Amino acid sequence: MYVCGSSQDLRLLARTLPGRFPGLRAAFTEQLDLWSRQQVRVLAVSPPSLVAFPLIVKCIRQAAPEADLYNADLLPEQVYCYDRRVFPLAYCEVEADGPGGPGGNDLRSLRCLDDPWTTDYELPPLRVLELRPDCEIGNPNHGGRFSVEVKVAGNVWVLDEAESGEPLAQSLAEVLHRYDPDLILSQWGDSYLLPRLLRQAKALKIVLPLNRDPGRQPFRKRDRSYFSYGRIVFKDSATYLFGRLHVDLRNSFVCGESGLEGLYELVRLTKLPVQYCARTSTGTGITSMQLDLAYREGILIPSQKAQPERTKSALELLVADRGGLVFHPKLGLHENVAELDFASMFPSIMTRFNVSPETINCGCCENALVPELGYSICQRWPGIVSRTVAPIIAKREQYKALAKSASD
Repeated sequence: MYVCGSSQDLRLLARTLPGRFPGLRAAFTEQLDLWSRQQVRVLAVSPPSLVAFPLIVKCIRQAAPEADLYNADLLPEQVYCYDRRVFPLAYCEVEADGPGGPGGNDLRSLRCLDDPWTTDYELPPLRVLELRPDCEIGNPNHGGRFSVEVKVAGNVWVLDEAESGEPLAQSLAEVLHRYDPDLILSQWGDSYLLPRLLRQAKALKIVLPLNRDPGRQPFRKRDRSYFSYGRIVFKDSATYLFGRLHVDLRNSFVCGESGLEGLYELVRLTKLPVQYCARTSTGTGITSMQLDLAYREGILIPSQKAQPERTKSALELLVADRGGLVFHPKLGLHENVAELDFASMFPSIMTRFNVSPETINCGCCENALVPELGYSICQRWPGIVSRTVAPIIAKREQYKALAKSASD
């Protein structure tokens, strides 16, 4: 992470942090600020371990509350992919020393043999186990028998403890030991199946190997509600596994829109972990791609967004926000209706005209390129958003061309 602040605060942190956290390294360096496009002096802090990372962030905020932190709230998995130039589901060449197995290895080298932007790629041969409640009602959380339908390796059967007399957790443990799937594809797995199976296994002292990593327990993220665009949105709980993947089709917007193929494509481009990507929005994926570009170019990534829009009058708001306004047509039957179809309209505008937060009213250009508002758009520096979106549009066009040629 990087700390930017007064010279007094930075010198204090450089002197005290290594003493409080043995193995921590702190050194002064320069990084690029996105908004000013200038190199700024910062303190680079390298924690001795991932476990210590949040503790050090808290310590810095307490010791220097006026200082700004950068690269301090990124997922470790993302940073690993950014730094090693790899991505989930990629084919890699790995060299390691050690016995392997649960004891692990010492990684000596890792080289990616794959390209996220190719359209003709081969996925790892994942062993998939499908899991869903065997009930006729829609949501099993509303009641019903606790029985599960399992599909794996061409076999389909129902686990029903009322008939077999064996707890479901024990039956599923035997299936997992026998087939050792890489991916558990579930229906209602996050909110119902896995939590209930884990509770049963804990109560009956059954070893349920949902994780391949024996030293870890499945991570459970609680459900929550949040306010977005004038409405309350409920986000279901999530159950993440270690050494094995779990995707709940009922709790995945991506899989609901494009299936597993769309999820595989998205994780390759965004570098987000598979289980996390399945449960988040495509906007988060685009943000990760922007972070990847910023990381590679040494651009400081603020821990908290603190770049508000400038104040606008009511008339300016009406003009500026018109792009998101939908005009509803009059009801009825209409003749002589024309349709205008735009190919990736908003992303194409961003790419063609270099639209990005740091390029609007940049301060170095005065060109009034934005109609009616008179805003300027930077012509000297390509924006991080436009550079991120451009290859996505190009790959989308490739897929559309491939789909058209396949159907002809």
